[in-house]
Amino acid sequence: MQKKEWQRNVVIGIVVAAIFFGWWLRGFLYSNWRFQLFSSRSWSYVANEFEAGWMLNAKSDWIFLITLLLAIPLFLYIWYLCTKIRWRKLIKKTWKWIVALCVGLFAGKAIAKHTNKKKKKTTLAPPPPAALIKVNSSTARPKPMGYSVPVFDGSQPVNYTSAPTFNAKAATADSSLSSFESAEPIWKQDASGDDLANIPLEDIQLPQREPVVENISELFTNAGYQLVEGVKTSLQTLDFLAIAADRIYAVLIDKEPGDWLAEEEPFNGEAPLWFSEVDHRVSPIYELKQGVDELKAKIAASFGDKKVQAFMIEQKGNIINAEEMLRTWKELDVIVSRTDVGGTDDLPVTTLAIEATNPASAAEVEGITKLVKGEG
Repeated sequence: MQKKEWQRNVVIGIVVAAIFFGWWLRGFLYSNWRFQLFSSRSWSYVANEFEAGWMLNAKSDWIFLITLLLAIPLFLYIWYLCTKIRWRKLIKKTWKWIVALCVGLFAGKAIAKHTNKKKKKTTLAPPPPAALIKVNSSTARPKPMGYSVPVFDGSQPVNYTSAPTFNAKAATADSSLSSFESAEPIWKQDASGDDLANIPLEDIQLPQREPVVENISELFTNAGYQLVEGVKTSLQTLDFLAIAADRIYAVLIDKEPGDWLAEEEPFNGEAPLWFSEVDHRVSPIYELKQGVDELKAKIAASFGDKKVQAFMIEQKGNIINAEEMLRTWKELDVIVSRTDVGGTDDLPVTTLAIEATNPASAAEVEGITKLVKGEG
């Protein structure tokens, strides 16, 4: 047994003994028989009882005796089992699980908050105000033309049987005015249109993201790169290598849909995770970087002058914290762009992210292909 292993087992034995004898057995004996495990007085009493011919008649007496006899063997067995457990790994896994749970909860809240902000930005225009016509009570309706109102000064008798003169044109004009005053606005009279203010929020369709139409392979080819597809690393399969005279892009097209909260900082030596509202996964950029390191090791001896750089294209997902992550990705020497419906708009489209260069020779492409695919 190695020295470190021996020291580890001793420490575990001390901890197990403290828990077994100092907590469990001491409490069990005292609560049932008022026997103090670490008191010489209690042990002297038991010894005197045996010398005086103690007869074990009651069940509790047998349980007491069996407990004392089995205490040492039980402790040794528990100690043996505890030495088989890798406590550091168990504690790390437990801590990682707790942290992942907390991060998942906070990530879900952050994603929901970000989504709510987006919904608030897409506001609907309020309905037009109703057409209001202010009418003065004193001139609520003009008197029709041709309707003569006699003036009475008291000198002449009033003739109540005489009918006033009525002008038809004036009556028609007055009728039109009354209709105009009582009319509702056109937007309220349209029975086929819904009042937007009364539409439930869940029925409102947010505008869909316009896809960016790009032919990724042609973009790299036109910029001077030659493509080698199906290159595998230990963690993932790249979509292709884009080989030029002075550089090599290791290109991965991320096709996972959903809103993702990106994170690139490893925790306790474990891979960083990306979180969505319903799922999580290992950061594709982290795995891409590991693959780039493998490729560098393979081609360094023959093509050490070529820079190998990670290039990820977000095609279907939405990286909600892309604006904050751009600096991190730059420090990691990773190019991240978007295409199709991938986002957010903080990411450049792939057309702008590709840097044009001079093409590599056929011999270089062939040599690099053999190295990365393990041919020859």
